[in-house]
Amino acid sequence: MAATSFFEENFKQINYSKESFRNTVYESCVFENCSFAKVNFIDLTFEECEFINCDFTGAFLNETAFREVGFVGCKMIGLNFEGINPFRLKMDFEESILDYAIFHGMKLIGVKMINCSLKECDFTAANFQKAIFTGSNLTNALFQQTNLIEADFRSSENYTINPGLNQVKGARFSKDGLMGLLRDFKIKVEE
Repeated sequence: MAATSFFEENFKQINYSKESFRNTVYESCVFENCSFAKVNFIDLTFEECEFINCDFTGAFLNETAFREVGFVGCKMIGLNFEGINPFRLKMDFEESILDYAIFHGMKLIGVKMINCSLKECDFTAANFQKAIFTGSNLTNALFQQTNLIEADFRSSENYTINPGLNQVKGARFSKDGLMGLLRDFKIKVEE
C-alpha cells in the first residue's frame, strides 16, 4: 500500500485518537491543538513539521520518523521514544511536558529542551552530546552511561548527574547547580 502524503498543510484542533494514523508522510506541516492521545503511530514520517500545543499522552511511537521536528507547548507525558526511526532523527522541544519520557539509548546530539518539564525522564545510555537544557526541570531524571559531552545545564534545575557514571567533558553547569554533580557522592557543602 502506497503512503499518503501531505505537504505544507496546517492541521488544527483534530482529535486523531479517532482516526487511522499509519503509513503517512507529512512534510513542512503544522499541527496545532491536536490530540494524539493513545494513538498508535505506525510507520509515519514527519519532516520539517511543527507541533504546537498538542497532546501525545499515552501514544505509541512505532517506527515513526521525526526529521527536523519541533514541539512547542506539547504534553508528552510518559512517551517512550525508543521505538522511533533513528534515520535523520532531529527533534527540539520548547515549553513542553515530557515527564516520565524514555530516551534510553537514543542519539539526540544537539537537541534543544528549552523550558521543559523533564521530571523522572530516563536518559540511560543515550547520546545527548551538545544538548541544551535551558530552563528545564530535571527532578529525578535518570542519567547513567549518558553522553553529555558539551551539554549545557547552566540554567536547568534539580538535576543529579554522577560524573563517574556519565561523560560530562566540556559540559556547562552553573555554580548554583554544582550540588547536582556532587549529590551521589554524599558530600556535604556548607557555607
